Amino acid sequence: MIPQSSTARPTRREWLAAVALLALLGACALRPSIRGNDGHGHYVYLASLLGDGDLDFADDYRDFDARRQYSYRFADLPVSDRTGRPSNRYGIGAALLWAPLVVPVWLVLARTGDVNPLHPALAGAVGMATLLWGSLGLLLLYARLRRRWPVAPAAGAILALLLATPLGFYLYAHGSMSHGVGFFAVAAALLLFERAWRSPCPRSYGACGALLALIPMIRFQDAVWVLILGGGLALKMAWEVRAGRVSAGKALLHAAALAAGFLLAFLPQMFVWRTLYGSLLSGPMPYLTGSAGAFSPWPRHLLQVLVSERAGVLAWHPLILFALAGLAATLRDPRLRLISAAGLTGFLLTLLLVASWSIWWAGASFGNRFFIGTLPALAFGAAWWLARPAPAARRAAWLVLGLLIIWNLGLLVQYAAEMVPREDPVPWSQVIRQNLIDVPQRILNR
Repeated sequence: MIPQSSTARPTRREWLAAVALLALLGACALRPSIRGNDGHGHYVYLASLLGDGDLDFADDYRDFDARRQYSYRFADLPVSDRTGRPSNRYGIGAALLWAPLVVPVWLVLARTGDVNPLHPALAGAVGMATLLWGSLGLLLLYARLRRRWPVAPAAGAILALLLATPLGFYLYAHGSMSHGVGFFAVAAALLLFERAWRSPCPRSYGACGALLALIPMIRFQDAVWVLILGGGLALKMAWEVRAGRVSAGKALLHAAALAAGFLLAFLPQMFVWRTLYGSLLSGPMPYLTGSAGAFSPWPRHLLQVLVSERAGVLAWHPLILFALAGLAATLRDPRLRLISAAGLTGFLLTLLLVASWSIWWAGASFGNRFFIGTLPALAFGAAWWLARPAPAARRAAWLVLGLLIIWNLGLLVQYAAEMVPREDPVPWSQVIRQNLIDVPQRILNR
């Protein structure tokens, strides 16, 4: 067994080393830009509010369409019959988290007379904000992992998330796609959920509710975590009242704190919906009208999502399968059972949702980015393997992790160099051959 003395809260030296390493990695890898449908869709809130002082995206969409070389046009989004305003497929959550860095840069540019909403300095502010929030999520996870395991497994699990999954790419190269800030929101909510479960009080329930509201404001499809974490706390309160361990009054106080935290934090999104569509509870019109893809009543694309040649999530990023197996094993650990159960349920519901979606492959993405919200929980499964008591098993786990990182980095080179199509299926024989032969040759030639 691992000695108890080797597991503790991170020391000051550990914190300094972790922050320094993440800062160095960010300095080397950060490639800020505002790109893709997602990037422009998340950013348009800031462009419109800072440029015109409103939430009418018509002129911003025309500007974006004129600057971009995409077949998709923002002008094709449905317009509300009630307000006459164009809709938006994305929530305001990412823009709110970017605002502390974007607003000062915008004000400086405005004083110089350069009001280009896609100025490189503004793209840099978006990229830096995503990097900071995503790095904070990684540090929070590291601190929680250290309470259970020594430094090496905890650090290895964080390294696995960055280098063997799509997270690193969307944290450093495509920050405007919002997955980096979405990762932070899920990680923080998962840890607050655990605290509220084990040490219930109105403050912890309220804070958990606020973070749960932020998750769907960033990526609507990540609302599965609201059902799992918020629903889990509600069921726990009901069970404890029924068992006589908690009074009904105390349970109602906690429920009120959870609901109040959620509603207060969700108000910006409700205000956006009222402004765009005429109702506080309208929901995102593009999803309801089908312009953001249609949903079937059952997960018809289940096997394709998992193992297809079109970014099958387990085949493209096998670390996820590795971590899922470890997470299932941690169900036997009383100190991790809660997070393990939540994480496995979150992965299952995400899988069912994505497999029911007509754009299950996640567009022109690196791997299947729709599963980035499941990574905070999967870190515990990866760490379980890296902390095996038997030296041979531990060495084997580290070897597997190294190979999975090499595999993922090879895929990243193929994606970036357009050696594989961004959206269409690609034969695995081609992917494997390029990873073994063409990618090493390309790296050596450079």
